[in-house]
Amino acid sequence: MEPTPQDIQELRNKFNQKVAEENKDYHPKDVAKVTNDDKWLERFLIHVDMDMKEALNMLIDTCEWRKANNVNDLNEGNVNRDYLNEGSLYVHNKDKDNKSLFIFCCRKHVKGQKDMDELKRVVIYWMERIERQEKGDQITLFFDMQDSGLGNMDLEYTKYIISLFKLYYPNLLNYILIFEMPWVMNAAFKIIKSWLPTKAVQKIKFVDKKSLKEYVDSSQAFKSWGGEDTYEFVFIPENHG
Repeated sequence: MEPTPQDIQELRNKFNQKVAEENKDYHPKDVAKVTNDDKWLERFLIHVDMDMKEALNMLIDTCEWRKANNVNDLNEGNVNRDYLNEGSLYVHNKDKDNKSLFIFCCRKHVKGQKDMDELKRVVIYWMERIERQEKGDQITLFFDMQDSGLGNMDLEYTKYIISLFKLYYPNLLNYILIFEMPWVMNAAFKIIKSWLPTKAVQKIKFVDKKSLKEYVDSSQAFKSWGGEDTYEFVFIPENHG
């Protein structure tokens, strides 16, 4: 069921009413988004299966969280550049639904070696960059688990990434592709599944080099994934022009 223009306006009105009643103070960019961006509001309604009360709560929580974490002000200059340059997280290529792949290269992340708050800021940076780049279109979260082991499995960090999609970036997930997961991580992924609503669990697909072709065309898949793309990661700052 798709939200109607009337549904979107009702959510906007309820938000404005609550802000006025409780004297809320949010970032001007987020207030402007509520005022002008129908697609953003539509995503909240779709995310919660058209439950107006839940959509309002999620929208309020999102604006609160964005303000508390200075989300609108994050850029390459104020997040950890070393973490950006190492390439454990980045966006590259598309799936077969023409949705961008947000890649988490697990072997480049070793649990406990980095500052968790800095890592979280890097994740938010990428989420915001994706939002600007895709203009609210869905993306596929790609866990590249090739050559990774238990030392790369960071449940706190993984839970944080997934929680952003669940709580603050509505209806953004197309698929969660888990590529070449080592069997020793089965138990960890059962835990991860338990954090997700049923709707999101249905989007999880465990793939190997052969089955990946169902979701990502070989021209869009790296050589290491069994595809044709010879891309080597280099961090490129966002073009703000």
